[in-house]
Amino acid sequence: MALQGKKGIAKGSKSSSPPQGPQGKWIIITVLIIAVFAISGYAAIVLLSHDNIGVPASVLQERVASKFGGEETIFIAVCLDKETSAKNIPRDIRAPAVIQSVIELHELLETETEIERVQSVATAFIDGVPGDLAEVGEVLAASFPPSEVEGFVNDDFSITLIKVSPIAGLSEAKMEEVAEIIQVDIASITKPAGVKYIISGVDPQTSELIADQFPGSLRKLNIVVELEPRFARSEEIRDVRDPEVLKYVDLLSKRAKLVDSVVDAHSAADIIKEANDGRIPKTLRSVLSLLEEKDETKRQQIYDYISKDYSMTLVRLKIDDDAEAAEIVEEIKEAINIARPAGTSVDIAGDLVQDA
Repeated sequence: MALQGKKGIAKGSKSSSPPQGPQGKWIIITVLIIAVFAISGYAAIVLLSHDNIGVPASVLQERVASKFGGEETIFIAVCLDKETSAKNIPRDIRAPAVIQSVIELHELLETETEIERVQSVATAFIDGVPGDLAEVGEVLAASFPPSEVEGFVNDDFSITLIKVSPIAGLSEAKMEEVAEIIQVDIASITKPAGVKYIISGVDPQTSELIADQFPGSLRKLNIVVELEPRFARSEEIRDVRDPEVLKYVDLLSKRAKLVDSVVDAHSAADIIKEANDGRIPKTLRSVLSLLEEKDETKRQQIYDYISKDYSMTLVRLKIDDDAEAAEIVEEIKEAINIARPAGTSVDIAGDLVQDA
């Protein structure tokens, strides 16, 4: 009986050995093919899930700076001087003489090698400054969406801002040098009587004035949407001007505005919709055609939100000055946690993220 048991075991062992002959070879090949596909499928899953791996805040901020220039901003507040005794002074900061002075400074600052970008109402007046205050207002309204005008001119028309972005990566000492350069340039331009120019970081009260008159201007946060196509010849998006991305950033902007501490939010979608009766075109070709129809000033505005290689776009947020960094960062992260177009990633960047 014991011998029979051993024979049974031996017989069982023999039957479990790999099949021999052509049929056995085909079975082995089939198993290997299945294994290869399983490994490939796992690799694809790893690649697809890579979108969700967070990028260090400093690294992302450096990428934003490399595509959009320095995100550090020096504000110049051009103000009506209510304490002056001069006669015939402007009563509205949009007065033609003031606008002409702002243009003069804007153009001078753009020639400075340490300055990456200058933003002001000056860009609206490439065809010259009208001689009438009402016409100046019409030019501004035609050149900027209402929310952007509010970012340059306060409610009672007593202050207009010039926003200066130094080149990325300057040390604190170099930033002080840039402030000194700005002061020298201000001293050299024509300034109407009854108007004064003050610089944030130089006059301690300037930042308080800006925070009061332009809420959210001093604290900024960017929602960063990048293209990250994984596969060649796929349907993943390869240009952030694509309508799917524009609709996506428009939705991100709307969701961000629902967060209590967000004062305002703007994206490239705002510019496109403003130029197209409030709608985003259905095709990339239509978007490009729409932008081509606009004048140079309008076309340049898009590059505040879209990188020139069309691989990154920003939703720019203004944040309440009293908001807690950690709290607002978490709320924004939750707001942007929605489905996104294929081949894109999303994250947030800015000083508030590093402070959180």
